[in-house]
Amino acid sequence: MRILVTHARNPLMGWDINVNVTADAPQKIAYVEVRVNGFPEAKDTPSNPLDSWDQTLTQKGVYPGDNLVNVQVTDQDGNDYYAEQKW
Repeated sequence: MRILVTHARNPLMGWDINVNVTADAPQKIAYVEVRVNGFPEAKDTPSNPLDSWDQTLTQKGVYPGDNLVNVQVTDQDGNDYYAEQKW
C-alpha cells in the first residue's frame, strides 16, 4: 500500500492537502480516514474496494503554524496501513 500526502499553501487561507493511496496487487482499498491536526476531515468506505483513492482537502490546517496529517488505510483483508506528515 502506497500512501502519498502533499501540501501546498492556499492563497486564501490554510493549506490544500492532497492524499493519494495506491494499492499494490492483490490489495484493495476498503477504508480511508484522513485527520488534520486531530480532526477527521475525510472518511471513505467505498462500496467496492478500490485500486486507488485520491482526494484534495482545501483550506485545512493553519498558516503559520504546525500541522499534522494522519492517514489510515484498511485493505480488504482488514490490514491497516498508516502515514503521517508534519510541517
